[in-house]
Amino acid sequence: MQPIRVGVVDDHPVVRTGLKALFGAEDDLQMVWECDRARGLARELIAQQLDVLVLDLVIPGSNVLDEVVRLRMQAPDVGLVVYTGFAAEQYACTLVREGVRALVDKESDPHELLRAVRAVARGERHMSPTMANLLLEHCVPADGRHEEPLTRRELQVLLKLAQGCDLQQAASSLCLSVKTVGGYRTRILEKLGLRSNGEMTLYAIRHQLME
Repeated sequence: MQPIRVGVVDDHPVVRTGLKALFGAEDDLQMVWECDRARGLARELIAQQLDVLVLDLVIPGSNVLDEVVRLRMQAPDVGLVVYTGFAAEQYACTLVREGVRALVDKESDPHELLRAVRAVARGERHMSPTMANLLLEHCVPADGRHEEPLTRRELQVLLKLAQGCDLQQAASSLCLSVKTVGGYRTRILEKLGLRSNGEMTLYAIRHQLME
């Protein structure tokens, strides 16, 4: 049986080196490609004929959420595993909705990542215990009421405004009208209980949605 071909995207060389050793010790896994950026991945993934991509959630200079959406459109056969050092409440549900098959936090036992990669290669989903609890808390609240997290577009607008863009700049970047972006801004403030763009910036930093 051919080994599962794995790629890793992480901006920390020590993480990539550690994962190469982890996968290299397994007969059924082979890390064949690595990268320190998240932009423009689809063409390279197709060329490398990857089965599974392990992707860090926060990479400086990249909007990983946007890349996930592009990958699902351009390289749908590559299974995505998000491997992150923190639990981002607003990202978790959205990532799953956008096609990420597994979420694993970096504090998990290394074998948790191995299980996730194998599950995704089989076409299954896998969540580490921390991520599973996060999804239960924020996607299915204990009181039974459904509290919708930010949508993908709302997250995009949040990040643009948190980075200091005004409505016109955010609209131009996202190919939306200023009125549409203003509507998204209003919903974001309501959902998160915030009052200003400055509070959006603090929220994004506090929740490690950006560097």
